[in-house]
Amino acid sequence: MSNEAKLYLEIIMCGLCGIFGEEAHWATRLESSGQSSVSAQRRQLRARRIAIINRLLESHHIKVSDWQGVQYQLYGATGKTALAENLNQIWPAVESISGRPFDPLS
Repeated sequence: MSNEAKLYLEIIMCGLCGIFGEEAHWATRLESSGQSSVSAQRRQLRARRIAIINRLLESHHIKVSDWQGVQYQLYGATGKTALAENLNQIWPAVESISGRPFDPLS
């Protein structure tokens, strides 16, 4: 099986819990270079992305963590939580948890 096919299978279904995912978001897609480390690269980039998002959300007292490599788990200081499948879904979840508007570009 090619690396590209393996990456596709990882995106579609989480082997650990069987949760179905959606196709890769444009911001998370990796070009296949024939390396066997594509999965490790995905995890590394995802960890970097989460660190950046957490810095953006400090003022809202919300933290983001990786959830099974297929979703983002958001949780606030009051205990509210939400799951987001991609970056586009994180921002409305932040507004829902914090109860105030959030613009990631401001």
